[in-house]
Amino acid sequence: MNPAESSPELSVVVIVLGGGSHLVRCLEAFARQRGAPEMEIIVPRDARVSDKDEESLRALFPGVRFVPMGGEQTYAAMRTAGVKASRGKIVAITEDQCIPPESWCANVVTVHTAPHAAIGGPVDKFEPDTAINWSIYLRELGSYMTPVQEGPSEALTDCNVSYKRAALEDIADEWAEEFHEPGVHGALRQRGGTLWLSAGMLTYQQRQILFGPAIAERYAFGRLYGGQRVARVSAGRRLVLIALSPLLPLVMVVRVLQCVLRKGRYIGPCFAAMPYLVLFAVVWSWGELVGYVTGRVK
Repeated sequence: MNPAESSPELSVVVIVLGGGSHLVRCLEAFARQRGAPEMEIIVPRDARVSDKDEESLRALFPGVRFVPMGGEQTYAAMRTAGVKASRGKIVAITEDQCIPPESWCANVVTVHTAPHAAIGGPVDKFEPDTAINWSIYLRELGSYMTPVQEGPSEALTDCNVSYKRAALEDIADEWAEEFHEPGVHGALRQRGGTLWLSAGMLTYQQRQILFGPAIAERYAFGRLYGGQRVARVSAGRRLVLIALSPLLPLVMVVRVLQCVLRKGRYIGPCFAAMPYLVLFAVVWSWGELVGYVTGRVK
């Protein structure tokens, strides 16, 4: 992280997933923030955002700081680059698929008056949307839909999370190369830090993605998860995970159904998206199995 004589209260790192209109919409939402603290917006960008695109974005958002990165980078590497470039006392991470309400930045600072090391919030769907986009939201972010239980949490989503700078600096080795939230959050807990889910830190999600890229991304995410998971378990546990992997698609779909039924929300869109939910669960599970077998994340 870069030292500075005068640090802003808040740094917001925006990770580019969709790019294009997604990023413009997200940055516009940050430009509309009310009651915001002294803050900075940082966008790490790799080869998927061209120099021409960055020039156009700088003209629209002159206060945003872009961090250039060569080639195509992983989202985790971009998170690390953004956090290292940040100067704020609080470091928040989000993604360009998210649309923060006008009070989001002020809420992040308010919730950090509590002593928790990491504080995240719920993610609701920005409607209307297509079945394929609903399926991705419900599978990967559905557990964070409102209502959520305010309090300690085992997990926080990396598209709506914030950290005290001091807490991140204490575990800098964990995210020095790539910032994977399970590893970061585990390291924070080992040092006695609390992960807290705050109902007041609500954001909204909407991402347009085509079928082919959606398939490729689900496989890549599954393989990343599987490879990271077996890196920290015994050989016996690894064999168990491999043996049970055929059950993963069923488990994933059932969890989504349980979530929407328990919360009583998005039931119609869930059933409309069911063919995609099943297919993407199978693809993710295949990627996860490959990660278990090979131990590789790419």
